[in-house]
Amino acid sequence: MRAVLLRYLAVVGIGVSLLAAVLFIASTVDGRSPSVQAIGLTLRSSDDDRLALTTTSIEVRFSEPVRADTAEAAFRIDPETRGQFSWSGAVLRFTPSQRLPLETDFTVSIEAGVVDEAGNRMDRAADQFAFRTVGPPRVAITAPQDGATEVPLDSEIVIEFTNLMDTALVEAAIRVVPALPFEARWSAERLSLVPADGLEEGTRYVVSIGADARDVAGIPLDAAFTFSFETTSFPVRAAQLVPADGIEGVAAISPVAVIMDRELDTEADVEDLFSIEPEVAGTLEIVAPPGAAGLDDPTPRILQFVPSAPLAHSTTYRVSLEPGLVAADGSRMTEPLEWSFTTAAPQDTLSNQVVFISDRSGVANLWAMNPDGSGQRQVTAELSPVIDYAVGPDGRRLVTGDGAVLVRQEADGADRRVLTAAGVLEFDPAWAPDGARFAFGRADLDTGEGLGIWTLAPDGGDERGIVALDEESAAPGQSMDPDGVAPILRAPRYAPDGEALAFVDTSGRVGVLDLATERLILARFDAAGPPVWLPDASAFLVSGLPAGIDPPAAGEPLARLDPATLGLGSGEIAALTIGSLDRVGSSVAPFDLLPGAARPAVGDDQLLFVTLQRGGDDAAGELWLASDPEAPRVTRQLLLDGGAQALSAAFGAERGSVVVSRGSPEGTVGGGIWLVDLLLDRQTQLSEDGRQATWRP
Repeated sequence: MRAVLLRYLAVVGIGVSLLAAVLFIASTVDGRSPSVQAIGLTLRSSDDDRLALTTTSIEVRFSEPVRADTAEAAFRIDPETRGQFSWSGAVLRFTPSQRLPLETDFTVSIEAGVVDEAGNRMDRAADQFAFRTVGPPRVAITAPQDGATEVPLDSEIVIEFTNLMDTALVEAAIRVVPALPFEARWSAERLSLVPADGLEEGTRYVVSIGADARDVAGIPLDAAFTFSFETTSFPVRAAQLVPADGIEGVAAISPVAVIMDRELDTEADVEDLFSIEPEVAGTLEIVAPPGAAGLDDPTPRILQFVPSAPLAHSTTYRVSLEPGLVAADGSRMTEPLEWSFTTAAPQDTLSNQVVFISDRSGVANLWAMNPDGSGQRQVTAELSPVIDYAVGPDGRRLVTGDGAVLVRQEADGADRRVLTAAGVLEFDPAWAPDGARFAFGRADLDTGEGLGIWTLAPDGGDERGIVALDEESAAPGQSMDPDGVAPILRAPRYAPDGEALAFVDTSGRVGVLDLATERLILARFDAAGPPVWLPDASAFLVSGLPAGIDPPAAGEPLARLDPATLGLGSGEIAALTIGSLDRVGSSVAPFDLLPGAARPAVGDDQLLFVTLQRGGDDAAGELWLASDPEAPRVTRQLLLDGGAQALSAAFGAERGSVVVSRGSPEGTVGGGIWLVDLLLDRQTQLSEDGRQATWRP
């Protein structure tokens, strides 16, 4: 038994050994046929795997090492091409003996019969590989294009070739006339010539590439190439900086803006172009002008930075704008901008302040100063020029207008609100004596039809329409517009007692509304300025003509109601007069004053007026003083110093004082805001610029 068991174990052991040997042989002997994994080019044009340079070789990658003679015998190229074979492991490389012909289609195939080192044979042909050789190098694209005009001055000159080029030979073959130092930058077939100092303004450049330029295979351009372009004579420029450079007294609520001379590209990235120091958090964007300015030009041409919070008081800010701002027409800003401004410390009231309009900060806004000219500071910070304003009786609230939109804010800049809704024009604000409401005119933006006189509460709420005229309310012998469009009612002014409201009708009437009884009186008179109430509220004065002033155009912002904005001729200017309408009267009684009398201002027992001799945007004239506003008699002329003429005047908060706005289009010295002491016959300049000055009590 023991011997039998031993024999059994021996047989089993031999069997196991034989099985292991069989498995080892089966796992180590290769029985798989070789295959072609890829066929490709060694030199191709750019990223196209099937576009070959004429000096290319063809590579065939097998799945494993194969017998070279069998693979070389199986290699086919059509059209037939002579060449040499070389090997690197399992990769066969075929290098043509000569440069391949240009613009020729080739097909590479590997036939069946390739044998690997274990004797396994490839029984099926590999998929064919087709490619095409490049043509002679050509210029495919240029930027600017040939013949382009108005090319921005910061443009690069881009030339894109059809082939990969010999960069050194191309650069040597390029000529630019007039001579232009540049840096050559390559990206595959694309060459960018970056001017060292930018392009010259209003210049025609000719760029030529000689036939010596070659591609990386040594093939020359098929022909010399030339193109030309002209640069812009008008790069993007800043029309206005806001706040203006070097200005002091800027409102802490002011945006920082650059108003450009044309429409900007709203999609362009501007974040990296703008900086302000000290650093301020805020929002930078390209916007259209707001309000009346936007009605005149709705194109987005303002780069505006709006701080997230008011700017620091009494602080100098430095602003930089790098070149690169892009216009909608493709032109660019080519020069950097740097400027600075200094903020003021705001005050919460305009009481005992001289208030005036100035555009010294870049856009006309409301400014204030002490009666001696010190402490000059910006109060409003609108980007649409302010043409009119009304300060509340307490000096803490104010409303400004630009001829289309009303904006309310506090004297210190807080709580700013745009009051005017889309689709209407609102203008000519005026506060009630008790400060409980303010009145203004309203018109339809599209049709120009008057929508009457309206009032709002100080917070901008509780809207009420109080005067609206129709055909039935026309004065005797008068009618509305021939098309039946309601006239625009302008310049509402509360009586000192707050019980009546005077206004102007653009169809050639003036009116007064008794607020308690709603009795309406209309009188024939073509007003050239707002009503001015007498201190006792018994009547109001108004300057104008007996007849003949054209109404404003429909759908446009309304200019300030003044002889200078009405397009009057010299004869009409000379015919201007000042008249009076009693609160219960029916006609305007003209005064016997000097020719061209306009812009009246009333004190307790005196009258100021300007006599105009010409037209113009800011028509100035002689300033006169008269006694007894109810029946005025001229007493003397003011400002006999040979300086600038008067634009307007108002009695000051102190008895015997007059605040005068002076200026002339000829730039006569002595413009700005002046304080005249009637008792001492002395005049003092408070500021070098400004208009529509008043001295708040």
